Amino acid sequence: MKTTVLVMTLGGLLLGAASAAADMHAETMALAEEKQCLSCHARDDDTPRAPGFNSIAAKYAGSEMHDYLVEVVMSGGEEHWGSATMPEAGERPEVSQAEAEQLVDWILSKAME
Repeated sequence: MKTTVLVMTLGGLLLGAASAAADMHAETMALAEEKQCLSCHARDDDTPRAPGFNSIAAKYAGSEMHDYLVEVVMSGGEEHWGSATMPEAGERPEVSQAEAEQLVDWILSKAME
């Protein structure tokens, strides 16, 4: 009886965690659309204008570059990925520190998928 209750409880927790992860993905994807990230970036690497999120995640996985990437998301610029130039902050919607951190965390989580 105790084992059944434990298994059911753990199963419910896993389903809840999966649902929360799906909600966070949808929320962050909407943020990426709102901030026009998807105009140049994509999840895969079929976008010729900028590196795909998977490539960014692979390049920076396990690195200490989180704060650097947050700054890049907030300010844009060039010379952080070959010849790709990210629009400067005034040329695209403003991204707050918290939004940039959410986007970077989401992109870097792709390295674990």
